[in-house]
Amino acid sequence: MKTQISKFLKSKITQGGLLLILAAAVTASIAWSDRPETRVKLGGTWVGRYGDITWIGSYAPDPDGQNAVVTLQWMTLGADFEALLGSIGAQDMSMVSGYLSMTGKKTASGKLLWYVLAPGTASTTQPVAGQVKAIAVMTSDWHFTSPDTAQGAHNLRMYLPDAKGSMLPAEGAVPFVNESFGGVSHLQFH
Repeated sequence: MKTQISKFLKSKITQGGLLLILAAAVTASIAWSDRPETRVKLGGTWVGRYGDITWIGSYAPDPDGQNAVVTLQWMTLGADFEALLGSIGAQDMSMVSGYLSMTGKKTASGKLLWYVLAPGTASTTQPVAGQVKAIAVMTSDWHFTSPDTAQGAHNLRMYLPDAKGSMLPAEGAVPFVNESFGGVSHLQFH
C-alpha cells in the first residue's frame, strides 16, 4: 500500500493537482485578507466636524467587518441649526442611531435616524410631556482617505411627524429640510 501511495504522490498529475490546490488556497487567503482592514474602518469611536457642528459616534462592526451599528451624539450645533430648532419649537435632539456598510474597499454608505425634541417639564402639579417636533434622516457616503480618516457626503432630510405621532416619516411625506453636505471630515479616535 505504501508503494501505491508513493507512486500516487510522485505522479505528475498528482503533483500538479496539489500545486493547483495550494495556489488556490494562497489566492483565497489573499482575497479574504482585507476583512480585518474593513473591521478596523467601521469599528471604534469616530468624531467629526462640519463648520460649527461637531459630533462623536460609536461604530460596532459585525464579525465580518462589513456592517456597523452606529450610535452618535451631537456635541455642538451651528447657529443655523439652532435657529431651525427654535423655528419649530424644539430645544434639543435625541441620540442618533443607524448603520454604516462597506460598499467597496475604501467606501461605505449608511443611514442615521434621530428626533428633534421639545423636552417636557417635570412637575408635581402640572407636568408637561415632551414632544417630537421633527424626524431627521441622514444618508451618508464615506470615502476612507487613510486607516483613521474619512471624507463624507451627507444628505439630511427632516420631516414633521404625522398627526398620530409616528416615529418614522410617513410614506410619501415631503421633508421640510433637504440639505446636502460634502467634504465632511471624520476622524477615528484611538
